[in-house]
Amino acid sequence: MEPWHFTQTAPAVAGDPTGIVLDKGRRRVFLKLANAMHGCVFSVRTPSGATCCGLGDVAPASCRIFPAATKDGAPEVRPEPECDCREWKLEDLDQEALTEALRTWSADRDHWFEVVARWNALATESDEELGIEDFQRYLLEAQYAREAGAGWPEEVTV
Repeated sequence: MEPWHFTQTAPAVAGDPTGIVLDKGRRRVFLKLANAMHGCVFSVRTPSGATCCGLGDVAPASCRIFPAATKDGAPEVRPEPECDCREWKLEDLDQEALTEALRTWSADRDHWFEVVARWNALATESDEELGIEDFQRYLLEAQYAREAGAGWPEEVTV
């Protein structure tokens, strides 16, 4: 399934490192997962009534570290207002696994910032009116290049 089927945009402020330039620089948005009636579109309710991520091992790092989050680079337990299953404490989490997950999350975040910055430079210089689907195609190409250990899509020559 293409990412434009499960994402949505919202306005981004100038200077936001996640702000994606569209339409020759006239719009700046950030990208997020679309919400369903019960929250994340990938949230699956099991027969017991519990919910879990339907993406499994390919879930984003920010989801895999649940219930942890980062604040200024330090781990913390994020509140989940819709979860009444238990109250998590940082001590409840496997610290070694959390440290590794946060390292992955940090690397993914830094890569995301670089993808957006490179896209924004390309989109600003383009003669075409590039939209969110164009960005998402670029994002997929950048991820394929990253996984293959290759350069950025605009650096690849045929």
